[in-house]
Amino acid sequence: MIKPRPIVLLSLLGLLLQGCDPELKREDKYARPEWLAGKVYTQMLEQPDLSTFTLCVELTGYDTIIDRSGSYTIFAPDNDAFATWFQQHPVYNVVEDIPYEELDKLVKYHMVQNPWSKIQLRSLDVWGWIDTLDINNDKPRGFKRETLLLEKNRKLGIKYIEVGKDVQIVDTLESSWHRMYYTDSRKFAPVFFKEYFDIYNLNTDDYTFYFDRPIESTDDLYFAGAKVIGDEIFAENGFLYRVDKVVDPLPNAYEMLETETGNQSYSLFLDLLNRFPEFRYNEDKTFNQPGAKEGLVVDSLFELTYPELAFDILNEETTPPRGTFGLPSNVSIRYHHGVAAPTNEAFNQLINDYLAGAGKWGNLENAPQHIKRIIANTHLSNNPIYPTDFDNGFINGEEDRVTVDQSDIVHKQYGSNATFVGISKAITPRAFSSVTGPIYQQRGYSFSMFAIEQSGLLPALKRENRDYMLFVETDADCREDSSLIYDYVKETFHLYQGSGKAAKAHGLNVNELRTLILNHIGTSNPRGFAKKEFIKNLAGNYLVVNNETGEVSGTAPTTVGYSGNETVSEFPEQISVDADNGVTYRIMNWFSFSAASLFQQISSKYPAFHNLLRKAGLSRDQEYRYPFLSDNENYTVFVPTDSVLNAFRADTLSIPDLRDLLMLHFVQGELIFTDGNVTPGFYETTRIDERSTEFSKVFSQIYIDPGTDLIFFPDKTGGEFLAVPESNVTNHMTGRTVGTGQEVFPVVLINAVVHEIDRVLVFEELDSNQ
Repeated sequence: MIKPRPIVLLSLLGLLLQGCDPELKREDKYARPEWLAGKVYTQMLEQPDLSTFTLCVELTGYDTIIDRSGSYTIFAPDNDAFATWFQQHPVYNVVEDIPYEELDKLVKYHMVQNPWSKIQLRSLDVWGWIDTLDINNDKPRGFKRETLLLEKNRKLGIKYIEVGKDVQIVDTLESSWHRMYYTDSRKFAPVFFKEYFDIYNLNTDDYTFYFDRPIESTDDLYFAGAKVIGDEIFAENGFLYRVDKVVDPLPNAYEMLETETGNQSYSLFLDLLNRFPEFRYNEDKTFNQPGAKEGLVVDSLFELTYPELAFDILNEETTPPRGTFGLPSNVSIRYHHGVAAPTNEAFNQLINDYLAGAGKWGNLENAPQHIKRIIANTHLSNNPIYPTDFDNGFINGEEDRVTVDQSDIVHKQYGSNATFVGISKAITPRAFSSVTGPIYQQRGYSFSMFAIEQSGLLPALKRENRDYMLFVETDADCREDSSLIYDYVKETFHLYQGSGKAAKAHGLNVNELRTLILNHIGTSNPRGFAKKEFIKNLAGNYLVVNNETGEVSGTAPTTVGYSGNETVSEFPEQISVDADNGVTYRIMNWFSFSAASLFQQISSKYPAFHNLLRKAGLSRDQEYRYPFLSDNENYTVFVPTDSVLNAFRADTLSIPDLRDLLMLHFVQGELIFTDGNVTPGFYETTRIDERSTEFSKVFSQIYIDPGTDLIFFPDKTGGEFLAVPESNVTNHMTGRTVGTGQEVFPVVLINAVVHEIDRVLVFEELDSNQ
């Protein structure tokens, strides 16, 4: 054993003696510095004008919580604010009168998780602190903060819309079935400052509208409707703010809708929204309830969403608009939603105006689910609705821009997940006010309506500032010729080719439905001046309108039934009355569409012209195309007759001259018909001009005047060189087929129109602006 040396023992004894010195007690080293602020509760006690709120905190037991653990930001109403609150709530005289549950909610809503200084309250977005050098994160869009208020799980009554299928939420007294909605998010409270309104091109009057007070200074902060007074009070575990108003916990959209205000109720609109819930059982939350693991009976807990609506009306957490990508999972601090809810009277008026009456659905209950969804989403918005949006319009859940007349607003409220305005006049869905109106309101056009829904074409059809002409068959006509049949049970479409036992069924997929509908939507209505007008449709094809007879057709003769043997003339009947983006017509038979290629048209009908193209090296017969033309360009071709070309002796020209001559007859970039719907001017041909160089290609231009029933070519003096009147040898459209060629409805794009002419175009004699 090694013995310690005497000098070491003496040193240890000295240290022990030193430790006994009262001037050097160890606990003094860890004594609390006098300059260190206390925790938030301690700081509240030192503010005499916050004594009422301090008492609220003590009565709810939160004094022991915020004075020991965690970090918080407290927006504490001063005593004057509580005096005003008691005047507004005369049922209570003092804090002790307030029921514990209500007081608990009030206290928790004024407490925000985590410490936030004034600078931090106006410097946040979903990615964290903003950075002025980061263009993707340089604006304080994060204006909301999560409070400590978590509502209790909610019992919701349910009933099945169809047995074993979709459910809807009803009053718990109306059904013995229920679902327990698991509340997994605390309530949020907005913190407003001028920069927030600047970011979204709003103004401070938008704040005043909801909170009945102005933003007095650009430096002010507002906790919902309460103004922050003075600077933040620093605490060891957070910040304390005085505010000049008691903020009652803001309700969410669901809570606002179920609350009657004055004599106004929104229960019918809420009933409509409650047709779209989706419950998802949460096993983890269910078995984490007290007693569940011990075998006690507990409620099954469900998550609740509204996937077909613009947002989840009962969820405190908010989501970005559809089509927004690349954001973190929780974006509630930035996004807020909007509700423009019709009163019960306004809701009933909307139903009476658009669904009741002869031939219509009769009432909301009879209407298909997607019509209910359209009405619901028309009054919801992914974004908050402010007065600035009333006139400029806001984008609703159907992605339509709609406006609200301020004189129709009977209630306004800022909620925890949405702004809310109650309106005495419902917003008309654009599905009802556009060319789709007759189709969506009347039972007799349900096949076309379901086809529009299934193909996703409603957004295109209801666009504003359009002049559509839309053609549809009734359900009865579709059944009569078997050209479009909808199976309501399987939600599928098919048609029959032929009749009787020889009839062949064809199923229709989404793309084929789109082709059918798009072919029947003209992009403009006829002006009525020319004998015939050629209206482009949304499928890239054309409708032919005979203004003399009223007949309308596609690019092929109309037949009875799909690819029928019997051709028929179609004279549409207007059925829309006040559509704001065009006219809707009823037809007895769907139009037909087909088109030969330009190569087929010229080679078969104009052999002399085709042989000259081949001689000039401008045709590749084995490939069935003319190599100087592009499939992605439009052309107007003026083809001289065989006799005219023979008389001109074009075959005697040199190859370069022959090429120039032939390519002058192809006008590129435009389809010119005899309906006068394009403007006169210089049009570019495919002829390569003498001004071309090895570095740039220039095409020769000639002047063309497309008049009504006549296409005029002036000569160099302005006189007549050639006039091409409308006839049976003009306006022959050609195109190309897109797709596999096996589609039920061929996808044909018209990219050329051919006019037969009785004179050869000569560049030197035409007005070529040279």
